Amino acid sequence: MKHKNIWYALPLIALLAFTGCMKPRAELDDTLWGDQAVLTSAVLFKYEEVKNKLGYEEVVTGYQNVGITTNTNVLDKEKATIKIETVKGTDLTKIGIRFSHYAKKIEPMNGAPVAGMISDFSKGPYVYRLYSADGTVRDWTITVTVAP
Repeated sequence: MKHKNIWYALPLIALLAFTGCMKPRAELDDTLWGDQAVLTSAVLFKYEEVKNKLGYEEVVTGYQNVGITTNTNVLDKEKATIKIETVKGTDLTKIGIRFSHYAKKIEPMNGAPVAGMISDFSKGPYVYRLYSADGTVRDWTITVTVAP
């Protein structure tokens, strides 16, 4: 009976012996990515209430993410600015913003609205700090206005 227990213990011992030596073969070197603290675009959006029966007896209510029409969207990479002018009548107190970027991280500065959330953009301009994988840090200024 003692020999049977050895056969159960051998695979466990072998597993522990081999996994103890496992180390990653290569580590990611973020510095190889270069300066990528860059925004490529900014898009404004809002939520609209949607009601539909969807085949049910009662109406189902939900919200749909809808892009906001802009007259201009000027991105200046050299100055690290984006100026967005929305169409007349846009309520800047109930909109959100989405960024396309190459950065590793985007951080809103000094009370700037968080990207992806409905917020008040009427008191801008706002600054967002971008962190590149190689350690470069760049502040981008976003200005949102409504056409007269």
